[in-house]
Amino acid sequence: MTISSIFQPRPSNPSVGLWGLPTSSVNWCESDYTITFYIAEFFNSCSSLCMVSFGLLGQWSLSYLSKNVNSTPRPRRPDPEIYDPLQEHPRLIGVNRIWLTWFALQIVGWGSVAFHGSLQWWSQAFDEVPMVWTAILHLSTGLVGRYDPFPLATSSSSSSQTESKGWVASYLVPQLRHSTGIRSNGEPYTPIITATFLAHAVTCSLLLTLFRGPSQFVIFHILFGSVELAGFFLTYTISKEASDPDHPRGVGYIKGCHSDAVYKSLLQRHQKDVKTLHKRGLWFYCIAIGIWSTDLNFCEYISRIPFIYPSLNLEGFEWVYTTFNPQGHAWWHLLVSIGFYHLGILVTYDRMLAGYRTFWGGVERKEPGCLELLKEEKVKGRIVGRKGDVPVIEWIYGLIPVVAMWRPHVYR
Repeated sequence: MTISSIFQPRPSNPSVGLWGLPTSSVNWCESDYTITFYIAEFFNSCSSLCMVSFGLLGQWSLSYLSKNVNSTPRPRRPDPEIYDPLQEHPRLIGVNRIWLTWFALQIVGWGSVAFHGSLQWWSQAFDEVPMVWTAILHLSTGLVGRYDPFPLATSSSSSSQTESKGWVASYLVPQLRHSTGIRSNGEPYTPIITATFLAHAVTCSLLLTLFRGPSQFVIFHILFGSVELAGFFLTYTISKEASDPDHPRGVGYIKGCHSDAVYKSLLQRHQKDVKTLHKRGLWFYCIAIGIWSTDLNFCEYISRIPFIYPSLNLEGFEWVYTTFNPQGHAWWHLLVSIGFYHLGILVTYDRMLAGYRTFWGGVERKEPGCLELLKEEKVKGRIVGRKGDVPVIEWIYGLIPVVAMWRPHVYR
């Protein structure tokens, strides 16, 4: 396998389509303009909509964050209205930033549609630049959940401070702090993290739009790959920590809120779901990368796969011998979208757990920022959320993971 195979001179194409000769730094294995005059790579372009679809699915999954999945199938009366301090202030648990990550994935999909539809250098940048920003948003969401679930103030209400932050702090990298254990104490080092992420993203954006040819392809995969590897390491860390039932980043904060049997059940659910999300996401990613590499480097052999099919015409029945291209890059779009969705839900789940764990820890320590969110005038007659409430993974139809809330039946 040699990556140099993608840099071979392009053969002359007598049937150039609407967008003219390709000017992108890479041309994939699908033949150009064979389906329609208007789209260079028909299957690759159409399959890019998978990323748009999974981005929309990710945004839809956020509607489950406040739903109680511990309800009985046929409750005698509807669930009471609950005042959940963190659900009341979604910015504190990073919902806006998570929403923006899924939105960025949709932009990647549309950029990929433009890239494969035209094979021009400008559309390639439209595909690759959003990929960098999406990966950075995904990574920063996980890092914030690890080190500073929400920037609660130590001496005054956090709500006003959170609202006054700029878009970078609110959406990309909110205030990170040196962390001891799971507590968010210490001096803030937001400028360093913010500058690092922004410099990386801006550098990638400039290089991808200024460079042409093979150098642009290599530069993109080096800079983008570094963020992807960091994201993989982050999800691996989340999965590894879940194996330890006593790890402070798990669901141990609700241990004294339920009976041993209930807590053990929730702990096992936590461990199983984290492992499942990580394994599925990683497997889909690895399979997708293998297909992507094969399609890229062995196109000469793949496009010659023999294929026989029956044909019935005026002259009678006959067997037609031709070649078959399995459209590997189109499968890459589907599989990598599924993998990213699973890992994105894993990071979202870890982010929610960190928020609730830190909030209730702050309530026990009587931190002003946490106590401010529990003031009586904020409840307005609703039942106040409890420490025993915990985010969980819910599997829609047994296949689609979403993050929801598990609340005890005591609310009834």
